[in-house]
Amino acid sequence: MDMSCIRSINTSPGGIPKHPNPSATLSVLGLDGDGHDHEKHRTPIQALSLLDLEILEAIADEFGIPLAPGALGENLTVEGVGVQLLAAGDRLIIEGGVELQITRVRPPCYVLDPLSPEFKKSLWNRIGMYASVLTPGAISVGQTIIVDRCGSGPRPLVRSPKAGCRDGARFADRVLQGKPPLNSSNRAGS
Repeated sequence: MDMSCIRSINTSPGGIPKHPNPSATLSVLGLDGDGHDHEKHRTPIQALSLLDLEILEAIADEFGIPLAPGALGENLTVEGVGVQLLAAGDRLIIEGGVELQITRVRPPCYVLDPLSPEFKKSLWNRIGMYASVLTPGAISVGQTIIVDRCGSGPRPLVRSPKAGCRDGARFADRVLQGKPPLNSSNRAGS
């Protein structure tokens, strides 16, 4: 698919997995009906979490586990956007007028432990970004997204992994540029 678009809108009362919805209303605090297990997630600068479908599928292949959109806790699963290659300040304009702004890298959280306590150690810099909502409104699966690379921060925006964790920035870069991810023997450096 050559077009950038919303592939899944995901909500839950809190925790993972988040479940798909065909449409949703978006306020400055996030998706209506989406809950959070932690107070730190209830902030306008982390109103939404976004993840590239291409990366989700590559992670599922790498680990040999099924991962549907929302399985890693993202609110929007997008395709053709390259979220993991964006900078803080970049904007996403969704068909119909909703506008988002990339704010920070999403770190892996302990809510991923049920999938595997070791799993989250491999997801640094490849589990998506947080965004604020600049223009609220209604969104639907299939709506197109225009990326405005207007952010002035480092590109791609990355976060230093915690001790004992692997940086997935190279993995994300390769997947989003249409290259195969590094093989398992090179994975530690991915």
